Amino acid sequence: MKKAVLVLAVLVFVVSLSAQVRTGTIYGRIADKAGNPLPGVTVTLSGLQIASLTTVSNGSGIFRFPAIYPGRDYSVKAELVNF
Repeated sequence: MKKAVLVLAVLVFVVSLSAQVRTGTIYGRIADKAGNPLPGVTVTLSGLQIASLTTVSNGSGIFRFPAIYPGRDYSVKAELVNF
């Protein structure tokens, strides 16, 4: 009985640890030199420990990459055809 309680306690502890993973959001606003927002810009986030992620800026020029693990090795590239 004590063994079963110990195993159950360890399992509960392990499950609660997985909920403690910290993530962040990388976001920004893309604008031209005059400060006008640029919608439809393809934004690519890449890093050494993640696969490349791609999103497109919205009508206000805002892009967002949610739930990104903390790190320093990220790069962001923005591309817009004919610009």
